[in-house]
Amino acid sequence: METKKTEAIILRTKDFGESDLIVTVFSYRYGTLKGVAKGARRSSKRFVNSLTTFSLVNLAFRERRSGDLVWLDTCELAEGFPAIRSDYNLLSKASYMVELTETLFPSNVQNAEMFQLLKFGLGSLSEKQNTEETMIMFQTRAMKIGGFGINLSQCSLCNRRYEGKGRALFHPPSGSIACLSCEKESVLNPGMGPKTVQVLEDFQSTDLSLLQNVQCDDDIITELKKVLMMHVEHRLGKKLKSAKYL
Repeated sequence: METKKTEAIILRTKDFGESDLIVTVFSYRYGTLKGVAKGARRSSKRFVNSLTTFSLVNLAFRERRSGDLVWLDTCELAEGFPAIRSDYNLLSKASYMVELTETLFPSNVQNAEMFQLLKFGLGSLSEKQNTEETMIMFQTRAMKIGGFGINLSQCSLCNRRYEGKGRALFHPPSGSIACLSCEKESVLNPGMGPKTVQVLEDFQSTDLSLLQNVQCDDDIITELKKVLMMHVEHRLGKKLKSAKYL
């Protein structure tokens, strides 16, 4: 079978047999893949120091004639993001990123933009730069890439256009905002100030390379954490397991 190559991020590994590993990755070219790394638990030049969770690697693999698993030929470490594994808080956040990625893009569903976002998010966590802001950015952008962007242009109930003045309410059933004339601010309909709405729009639409220029203060982060956790859970129809550790 033809050998295929791609940049990939290690999502998890599992012991298989006496010396092998089952490795799950999210790849740039092929989406989520699961493969067998023969002899990886022994000393192996093909996989040395490259199969650690959250690592960015250059992967070579071959498809099998049957079954969902591929054969992993070689795996070279590009970036290990070591700080993530030395800090429980960062580890929890990285685990959430990985779970959200897998939920939005299951096996063999390729999306290069999502791969670049996950790579960017893990890098930001590892550098310990504004980790709460990084999580807000990642959730917002991942949901938009996955087809679940929040409509911020108008009230979902009366269609009145939002002009960027006054508070807007998040309306979970529609994945959109609602005005104060149609809904009351509550636990079920959390509110956002104009600056919060603008930051949310920036995170959804700004080029990835410029996202670090978007600034959040503590009030904005507090409002968006409520909105995004509710949005993710409502759109996906479940609460992610890793969310309880955030």
